[in-house]
Amino acid sequence: MSHPSADSDNEVAAAVLSAIDNGVVLLDSEGRIQRANETVRNELGLSEDAVDSPADGALPLGEYLLELSPEESLSESTLAPAPTPDEVDDAPALRPHTAGVELIVPQGDLDRCFAVKARSLPATVGDRLLLFEEISAQRRIESQFKTAMGYTSDTVMVVRPDGAVRYVTDSPETTTGSPREIAVSTNLVDSVHPDDRSTLTTALTDAAEAGNTSIHHCRLETTGDGWRMFEITVRENESLPAVEGLIVTARDVTNRHQFEQRRQVMNRILRHDLRNDMNVVVGHADMLLQSNDDRVTNHAETIRKKALSLVNLGDKVRTIDQQLHGVDRQLRQINIAQVVREELNSVHDEYPSIIIRSQIDETAIIGNTLIRTAIRNVLDNSIVHNDNNCPEIEVAVTRRDKTNRVQVQIRDNGPGIPDGERRAITNEGETPLEHISGLGLWLVKWIVDGMDGSLSIEQNSPRGTIVTLSFPAADTGEWDHPDNQRPADGTPFLNGSRGEHRPIGTTTRGDN
Repeated sequence: MSHPSADSDNEVAAAVLSAIDNGVVLLDSEGRIQRANETVRNELGLSEDAVDSPADGALPLGEYLLELSPEESLSESTLAPAPTPDEVDDAPALRPHTAGVELIVPQGDLDRCFAVKARSLPATVGDRLLLFEEISAQRRIESQFKTAMGYTSDTVMVVRPDGAVRYVTDSPETTTGSPREIAVSTNLVDSVHPDDRSTLTTALTDAAEAGNTSIHHCRLETTGDGWRMFEITVRENESLPAVEGLIVTARDVTNRHQFEQRRQVMNRILRHDLRNDMNVVVGHADMLLQSNDDRVTNHAETIRKKALSLVNLGDKVRTIDQQLHGVDRQLRQINIAQVVREELNSVHDEYPSIIIRSQIDETAIIGNTLIRTAIRNVLDNSIVHNDNNCPEIEVAVTRRDKTNRVQVQIRDNGPGIPDGERRAITNEGETPLEHISGLGLWLVKWIVDGMDGSLSIEQNSPRGTIVTLSFPAADTGEWDHPDNQRPADGTPFLNGSRGEHRPIGTTTRGDN
C-alpha cells in the first residue's frame, strides 16, 4: 500500500507533466522511464510500452542522455564517442549545447533538433526529469543565416558576450587564392593580441548590455600569417533573435593599415628630412653664386635649381596628401563654370603670352573644392610642357543633358603626353617601362575619382593633348533662377543660367 503523501506527489507530478509544453521524461534512480508526456511521445515517436522501460534503449541515444546531470551540460570529452551530425546520415546525433546537450533526430527530409537538459526531483517522485525543448526552427534560421554569410568576403562570427564562439564562417580567400584563417578555437578573445583584448571585451559587453554597435581595429592571430590587423564590427542581434549571440564581422585591413603607416613615414621624410637637407644645399649654392668664377656660378645655379625643385616636389607631395586625406572632401554643388573662369584668369596673370580659347556653359557639378586643384594642374601641364612657338589652349565646359554629366575639356598644341604615360593612367598603375614623370596627372586622377568622375587623355590633331574630365551634373533648379541670367550690360557671367553657351573667346593677357 502506497503512502498518501507519495500518491499526492505522483498526482502532482502527472498534472505538471501534462501541463508542460516541452517534452518531459521522468526517470527513476535506475534510469527507467516512469512517465513521458504526450509532447515527447509525439516528438520522439515513443510508444506506450516505453514507460517502465530502460531509457538507454527507448530514447534516441539514451545512453548519453542518461549521463546528463542537473544544471550541467555534457562536455566535449563525454560526447567524444557519440555520433555527431557530420559523422552520420539519417541517424540520431548529438552535439554540445549550453543547456545540456543537443539531440538531432532525422525525420524524413528534415532534422528535428532538441535542447535536452536534466532537472532534479524529490526522491518520492523520481530521480530526475529530462526536458526536451524543440529548437528546429531556430536551427533552420541559423542555417539560412550561415548560407547568407557565405556570400561575404568578411569573416562572420556569432559569439556570446564572453567571446565564446558559436559559429564562424569559412575563411575568405585572399587575392592569391589561399585562405587566411583567423585562429579561433572556442573563444574569440583568446585570438586577439593581448594589447587589444580590453578593446574587444568592452565592445562585446557594450553590445550585449546596451545594444551598441561599434567598430574597432584589433590584431588577430591567423593560421600561417601570425598577427594581422582586422577591422572588427560588433553588433547586437535584434533582427535575428533565433540566432543566439552577438554578430561580429572581421575584415583584414593589414595592407591598408601598413599603407597608412608608410604614408605617414614618407610624409615625415618629405616634410622634414628632405626639405631641411635641400635647404642646406640651396644655402651652399647661394654662397657659391657669389664666386667670380663663371664656371662655379653656373654649376651653383644648376645645383640651386635642382635643390629648389626637390623642395617643391616635397611640398607638392605633402599638399596632395593633405588635400586627398583632408576633411574638405564632402561632395556638394560646385559652380564649375566660375571655377574654370577664375583659373583661366589666374593663368592669364601668370602667362600673359598664352592664347586661350574658351566656351563655357553656365552649369554646376557634384564635387568638392579639390576640383580647382585638378583644373589648375591640367592647365599648368598644358603650358609648362608646351614647346610650341605659339602655345595655345582651348577650354570647353559642356553640360550633357542626355547623360546628366558635365564635361571639362582642355586641348593644347604641345608635344603631347607619351603613350606610356597615357597607358599608365588608363591602367591605373605604373610599371618600370610605363610611368608618369611627375605627380600632376596622378593628382588629377585621384581627385576626379573621388568625385565619381572620369578622366580620359587623347592625342590632339595635328599635335598636342586633349584631357577630358567628366563629372555628375548638379540639379538644374538653382541654375535657372532669374538672378543668374547674364547682366544687361553684357559683363561676363559669374553665375549664369544653366545650359546657356558663351561664344568662343580668344584671349591673351593683353585683352584684359
